[in-house]
Amino acid sequence: MNYKLLLLSLWLLPISLFAANNDVLTTQTKNSVSQNTVMNTTHLSIAKAWGLTETEWRHYLLLMQGPSGHYYKNLSPPDVLGIEADSAEELRHFAEVAAKLEHDKLERELRFNVAFHEAATRLYATEPLIQPFDVTPFTPIPKN
Repeated sequence: MNYKLLLLSLWLLPISLFAANNDVLTTQTKNSVSQNTVMNTTHLSIAKAWGLTETEWRHYLLLMQGPSGHYYKNLSPPDVLGIEADSAEELRHFAEVAAKLEHDKLERELRFNVAFHEAATRLYATEPLIQPFDVTPFTPIPKN
């Protein structure tokens, strides 16, 4: 009887390994699909943050894999797309996107600057903005 059980186990072993392997493949496929969805969602949200469509974002990523990635690594995506524009219409579009982004950024920075000065005035109203200090070390002409 133990011999039959052993034979049955050996016969079922490949089937159970196939089933386990199939579960792994299914899990990997599900993970891949889920990661792809996350990637698409991430790309879409990044594109929106820059004022770009997903197609424009993918074009930017493609450009950055070539010479543009070397020359323009410190520029914003709309700037790179504008520099590499193929038509006057594209150039105008990306210039507008970049101008809107810069306008919004400056508006936020100026709003914060006003809040900062209000806070500094409120917190340090009795102190001068710049403390007096000795300027002689910074004077280019020595006094005799």
